Amino acid sequence: MTISQYALDMADKVEAFVREVVIPHEADPRRDHHGAPTDELVAELKGKAREAGVLTPHIREDGSHLTQRETAVVLIRSGLSPLGPLACNTNAPDEGNMYLMAKVGSPELKARFLDPLVSGQGRSAFLMTEPAGWQGAGSDPSMMKTTCAPDGNHWVVNGRKTFITGYEGARVGIVMAKAEGIEQGGGACMFLIDLPDPAIRIEEIPNTIDNSMPGSHATLTIDNLRIPADQMLGEAGEGFKYAQVRLSPARLSHCMRWLGACIRANEIATDYACRREAFGKVLIEHEGVGFMLADNKILIKQCELMIDWCASVLDTGSLGTVESSMAKVSVSEALMKIADNCVQVMGGLGVTDKTIVEQVFREIRAFRIYDGPTEVHKWSLAKKIKREWKEAAQTAKGPW
Repeated sequence: MTISQYALDMADKVEAFVREVVIPHEADPRRDHHGAPTDELVAELKGKAREAGVLTPHIREDGSHLTQRETAVVLIRSGLSPLGPLACNTNAPDEGNMYLMAKVGSPELKARFLDPLVSGQGRSAFLMTEPAGWQGAGSDPSMMKTTCAPDGNHWVVNGRKTFITGYEGARVGIVMAKAEGIEQGGGACMFLIDLPDPAIRIEEIPNTIDNSMPGSHATLTIDNLRIPADQMLGEAGEGFKYAQVRLSPARLSHCMRWLGACIRANEIATDYACRREAFGKVLIEHEGVGFMLADNKILIKQCELMIDWCASVLDTGSLGTVESSMAKVSVSEALMKIADNCVQVMGGLGVTDKTIVEQVFREIRAFRIYDGPTEVHKWSLAKKIKREWKEAAQTAKGPW
């Protein structure tokens, strides 16, 4: 499947917008106590994106999505600044939530919950992960303890959630809970809700290593949250299936955005290495520095190829869970090396907030955990390898 000229042109427009309009706002003082951009700043940037014709660029005016390969060329460009995805409305968790609602939501739910997100009128949150000490769902969603029970024409939800990105200040929420007595799909359900809701209380919002997203990562208590039955997203009991519909492309979208950030960090480090002199020559002429930048160039190309390959699989209609796991591991680990090299090349300047290199390093370190730690994805892949071996062993002799 080829990439359309529309997508290529849109990607160029997004890059120009991010470089010319968004990047100058990286020093904007409108930040919360944790350093995340305020909703006021985000709203202003979205307004500028709307004027430039690059708001929600991965969704056409008729509501259709770009292909995953096309989305990649656009989202990589939006990620050239940590503020870029927020300005262009391609950020997490909104981009993944919009994708899921478009795939599963009824026309009525789309009009009420999806349209405001696409138009940039609000943010959203995905309420799935649960606290470890509560023995709830983390990397293993089957451990979910949050429950939902029918009560007349409503469902009542009780439980706790944690690391709910962007919750504070969000307008739309997708709540995932497990229903007793429903066996299909593991018994999980998803609901769309308006936020804030008095039945959901913020326990804490911890300071984390990353701070690119408004609303941070809240821990929540859900106490008798009553949701009209017609706000269920999709069918009862199919929540785990819908989670995969969302998470596979969302993992890949993270790879796209953070690749853009690392491309920019590498540009900054390269400029520094080509200007800064030490021991009689510019830094890039010292092999220890030049080789790190050479490694970065190789790793960036590897990331681009891995993203394009996984996107191609998703474009066939496959859930792509295996492929997205492979991409998430490969790209996040490569990006970590790129970001680390950039910091190292820049020395003392690289650990200050004088450039975005230091922030990119922190954000990528968090990315290696978010949307499934590297080790969980490798474990899942190892299980698949074993299954494939057993299937092959039943029909043919092994290679020995």
